[in-house]
Amino acid sequence: MKKKLLSILLIGFSIGSNAQCYENISFWGHTVAEKEDGTLWGWGSSSWGNLSTNNGNEGEPNPIQIGILNEWNKIYLGGSRTFAIKNNGTLWGCGSNQHGALGVNSGTQNFTSFQQITTLTNWIKVTSASFFTIALKADGTIWGWGRNDNYQTGNAPATLNQPIPIQIGTDTDWIDIATGPNDTSFAIKSDGTIWGWGSNPNSIIVSGSSTTTVSTPTQVGTDTDWVKMSVGGGHILAQKQDGTLWSWGGGAVLGVGGVPSVTNIPQQITTDTWKSFCAGTQSSYGVKSNGTLWAWGINTNGQLGLGHTNSPLESPQQVGTDTNWDTVQTRYSAITMATKTDGTVWYWGINYYGEFGNGIIYDLNYYTSPQQTLGICVTPLSTPIFQQKNVFTMYPNPAKDVVTLQYDLALANATVAVFDVTGRLIHEVALDSVSGTNELNVSAYPAGVYLVLVKQGAAVVSSSKLVVE
Repeated sequence: MKKKLLSILLIGFSIGSNAQCYENISFWGHTVAEKEDGTLWGWGSSSWGNLSTNNGNEGEPNPIQIGILNEWNKIYLGGSRTFAIKNNGTLWGCGSNQHGALGVNSGTQNFTSFQQITTLTNWIKVTSASFFTIALKADGTIWGWGRNDNYQTGNAPATLNQPIPIQIGTDTDWIDIATGPNDTSFAIKSDGTIWGWGSNPNSIIVSGSSTTTVSTPTQVGTDTDWVKMSVGGGHILAQKQDGTLWSWGGGAVLGVGGVPSVTNIPQQITTDTWKSFCAGTQSSYGVKSNGTLWAWGINTNGQLGLGHTNSPLESPQQVGTDTNWDTVQTRYSAITMATKTDGTVWYWGINYYGEFGNGIIYDLNYYTSPQQTLGICVTPLSTPIFQQKNVFTMYPNPAKDVVTLQYDLALANATVAVFDVTGRLIHEVALDSVSGTNELNVSAYPAGVYLVLVKQGAAVVSSSKLVVE
């Protein structure tokens, strides 16, 4: 079981002695977090069984344990569903299964306990929207399931129900995935290119009508330095290797002052670098590298957290004056969660189903500025979200005998893991310094293609393809 080296005792002065601290926290209308002992806990909206309960409650205003297992590694939420990957690489899900969005080959509408999704052991990431899900395997392939009426799961023919995972295309060099609420999917390849498929609101994938659908992954632009993204209702935020943030699609959510109003050409949002960001239906949020929190887009209900309802806001506006924000996540603009580097957790928006985790439920107030949840804390993240340029290179590639690994990372104690095309881990080596070189002997590897991941804790900071001749 993985352990955090940073003691939560160091942040006790900021969060109170009675707070429950978590790591690996994920939010989407409900929050699920993992304790250091590997158990899962959650709060917020729960009516679909997404907190693994069948008690009939619409929401849970306090953290409750999700199941009894303690072997979880990663958590991904979306569409009233909870997905979790175990330490052994198996994928599990609970909650809403409308249109087969859990991928368990069943017509049952919801599950209140975790169901295993296939028997494979090489899942590494999941992203789920309203009624569909896509997932990434360690072999670099992408799979989709659920509603596919707009080709959002990347397969023809269009259908309302796709209850089992189906591979999207045949490529094996995908490294990141994202989905949006309007049936749109995006993915990034190891060569830094970005691709989209599904519905096309505001020309988010291809220039043309919003009624256009894109049935297979289609490259957006020609840039080769994309590393991370978040998809909104009709726009996308994407980050480059240098940490800059870009957007395309349409509306004030682009954050570029209203010009252009609709485009499928990436537009840079300020010249700053960002360590966390997320796209809502009609809003955008980001934390800059200096720890300040920013928001832009539609603000008619005060959903940007700025303390007012002035709208629209077409350029980033700072939320408060604090400089210790760490991460930000949103649920389609209705509720937003952010964390600080001192471990405190903050929410704003509507707390109707106990989404804030503060013991209050059916709260009709709309909170227009961040509210701290005093009983909850999170182990702060100290690893930058974005991948630094040239953080990791391998040569020669293709290789026959020995591969040199050259790296320049944010932290020490990283590991390099090599997977074959079946997703089987075949080699792992520790990097005991922040930067330097190491050698990987591949002379005994069968000829073929391998996926090489550089990890710092549970975070994947680099993904590359290695060809062995």
